[in-house]
Amino acid sequence: TVTATQLASAFGGGMMVAHVGLGYAYGLAEMVYIAALACGVLLLVLLVAGWLRRQEFYTTTDWMVRQYGESRTLRAVASVVAMLVTMGWWVSQPIAAGKVMQEMTGLPQEVGIVVAALVVMVYTMSGGIIAVAYTDVAQLGLMLFGMFVLLPIAMVKAGGIEAVLATVPPENFTAWAPGKAVVWGWVLAVLPGQMVLQVYHQRIFAAKSERVAKRGLYLLAGSVLLAGLWATALGMAIYALQPDLPDKDAAMTWAIKQLLPTGLAVFVLGAIVAAIVSTADSALHSTSACITRDIYQGILRPGASDRDVLRFSKICILVLGLAGVVIALCMPFIIEVLVLGYTLTSSGLLFPLFLGRFWKRASRQGALAGMLAGVGVALLFSFVPVLKAACPAIGAGLLASLAAMVLASLIWPRKIREASAVRPPA
Repeated sequence: TVTATQLASAFGGGMMVAHVGLGYAYGLAEMVYIAALACGVLLLVLLVAGWLRRQEFYTTTDWMVRQYGESRTLRAVASVVAMLVTMGWWVSQPIAAGKVMQEMTGLPQEVGIVVAALVVMVYTMSGGIIAVAYTDVAQLGLMLFGMFVLLPIAMVKAGGIEAVLATVPPENFTAWAPGKAVVWGWVLAVLPGQMVLQVYHQRIFAAKSERVAKRGLYLLAGSVLLAGLWATALGMAIYALQPDLPDKDAAMTWAIKQLLPTGLAVFVLGAIVAAIVSTADSALHSTSACITRDIYQGILRPGASDRDVLRFSKICILVLGLAGVVIALCMPFIIEVLVLGYTLTSSGLLFPLFLGRFWKRASRQGALAGMLAGVGVALLFSFVPVLKAACPAIGAGLLASLAAMVLASLIWPRKIREASAVRPPA
C-alpha cells in the first residue's frame, strides 16, 4: 500500500499531462527532469530514510525541530517553507484537470479547475489520510491501464519507432532542447525538491518497517524512470502525428480524442483524472498537515483535543483548497507551477535539513537564516525580470541559503541545550 500511494502521488497530472507535453515539445530533454526526480528519491533513501523511519515524526518540521531544539519560530518558518512545494503540487493538479476537461468536453478550463478542486477538497475533508491512501491504490490501477493502452496505439498510428525518430526535430534528441538555463533550473529545483518533499517523508514515517519504507522508495525511483520513458515516447509519437499543437499540454488529450474509440477514450480519461486526483489529495492533505500539526497543534493550541484538531484540519483544507483554485486561475501553467514550488522549498529546506543532519556546528539561528535567505532570494530571482535573466532562481536560492546558514551558525554557535536535542545516529 505504501508503494502504491507513493507511485500514485508521483504519477499525477504532472506526469500524465505536463510530462507528455514536455516529451512532445522537447523530446529526450524530458528525461533530464525525470532523472532528477529519481536521483532525488534515491538520495533520500541513502542519506536519511532509515533514520527517519526510526524517529517518531509526523511532519518534516518535526525533523527540523528534532535537530535544533523546540522553537516556535523555527517550527512556524519550517512549516511554511515545507508547504510551498506541496502547495505547488496542489495548484498544478486542478490546472491539469481543467485542461483535460476543456479538450474532452469543450467546457472552459476555468470550470474544470473549479470542479476538480471541489471534488478533491470534499473527499479529503471527509476521509483524511485514510481516504487518500485507499483512493491512491485504486487510482494507480486505472492510471497504469491508461498508460499501457495509449502508447502502442500512438506508435502504430505514427508509422512505428523509425518514423517517429525521423520526424522529431534533431535538437529534441539532446538534453538541452529547452535551453541550458531551463534544464539546469529543472535539475537544481527538482532533485533537492524530492529530498525535502513532505509527501515522501510522511510515507516513510507511516511505513510498517524501515525495510518497507526503503523498498517503497526504490520502487518509486525505478517506476518514475519507466513513466518518464513512457511520457517521452508518447510525446514524440504525438509530435509525429500532429506537430503544430498550440499548447504542448494538450498533447495527451489530443491523442485520446484522435486515436481511441469513444468508449475507450472515456475510460482513459478516467485514468488521467484519477492520476490528477491521486496527486491532488496527497498534496492537499500534506499541506494541511503542515499548518494543523506544526502551527495549530504545535504553537497555537498545544493542548487541543482530537476533535478540535480534526475541525481545524477540515477548515484548513477548505481554505488551502480555495487559495489553490485562485492561484490556478491566475497562473494556469502546470510545469511552471511545479518548478516554482520545488524551487522555493528546495532553496529553503535542503541545507537546514541535510547539512544540519551531518554538520555538528549547525545551529538554530543558522537554520532560520538559511530558510529565510533561500526562499527570499529564490522569490526575487523568480519574479524580478533582471535577476531572472541573470541566474536560475534555484541556483541563487541554494547559494544564499548555504551562505546564510554557515555564516549564522558560525556567528551564533549551537547552544548546549540545542546540541542535546540531537541524538547520535541509531
